[in-house]
Amino acid sequence: MKKSMIALALIAATSYANAAAPESGFYFGAGAGQTNFNDVTTESHLKDGEDTAWNAVAGYQLNKYFAVEAGWQDLGTLNDTDMRGAAAHGQNIEVSGATLGLVGTLPLSEKWFLTGEAGAYQYHLEHHMAADHYVSATDTTPYVGAGVGYRITDNMDVTAKYRRFTDIDETAWNTAQMDAETVGVQLTYRFGAKATPVAAVAPVVEPVPEPVAPKYETKVESASVAVLFGFDSATLSGEGQAKLDQIVTLSKQSDKDTLVLIGQADSQGDSSYNQRLSEKRIAAVSDYLTSRGVEVVSIDTQADGESKAQGQSISERQLDRRVIVTLTSEKQVQVAP
Repeated sequence: MKKSMIALALIAATSYANAAAPESGFYFGAGAGQTNFNDVTTESHLKDGEDTAWNAVAGYQLNKYFAVEAGWQDLGTLNDTDMRGAAAHGQNIEVSGATLGLVGTLPLSEKWFLTGEAGAYQYHLEHHMAADHYVSATDTTPYVGAGVGYRITDNMDVTAKYRRFTDIDETAWNTAQMDAETVGVQLTYRFGAKATPVAAVAPVVEPVPEPVAPKYETKVESASVAVLFGFDSATLSGEGQAKLDQIVTLSKQSDKDTLVLIGQADSQGDSSYNQRLSEKRIAAVSDYLTSRGVEVVSIDTQADGESKAQGQSISERQLDRRVIVTLTSEKQVQVAP
């Protein structure tokens, strides 16, 4: 037990961790690590030992804190060894089976979180006592676990996990009883995870008066908004539509307007794909403005792809997924004599 807890601490210190889980949605994951078989009692020469473990899981996030999870856990093989650690006598015990449990998540910060879990393990045990002699049993036993994790992207996280399985017994002939614990790392992909909302750039109005006649002048005003998009998305959010509605209102209050749409993407992924993605985001903004009856003389577009992306962190890259909308208005204003 002490050895496993030390290993868990080392993995937690060197792993990347994750933000709080999404409110709801499906996820799947897989992991690998080490099994420690302990408290082994058999009708053979088998003693406590270690082997490689792996698992695969699928679950549903019920809310921010709890999820239901099912999976497959292979605990590996407990081999008989001599004093030098080499395999001896040809005896071993193989254990694998299905898990079903409840997983709890406790956010520690914007990125880090703790997990705890408990459930049932329906295992199949084969005790090979000789080359042509083995016994087996299928039974159910409880398990508990704990872990620490880190959000790598909006959809993916990595978790260092510890699990303990008690009373793994060969019940048909009562030839073996033992416990097992695993320490490892698990990657999880979550469907439908949403990026943390980031405040949009506030509109900036810069009046630049230009005299046209002794008693009149043309007043030019520019208003800009940054419409943000989700990861790998060209779909307008409610907040983005509200920003564009401001542009539509301003366009109907002026005499002569022009629009410039500059589409951008973050630096993640293929550059040609990001170029097309910035074009799709421009099209989404243009279609929305047209459907709302925007009154302008012309709409100019410029798709920059990832060429002007500057974000390095997750929050900075979110600001690169945008379309900058600039409305330039001209209005004839009477000048005081």
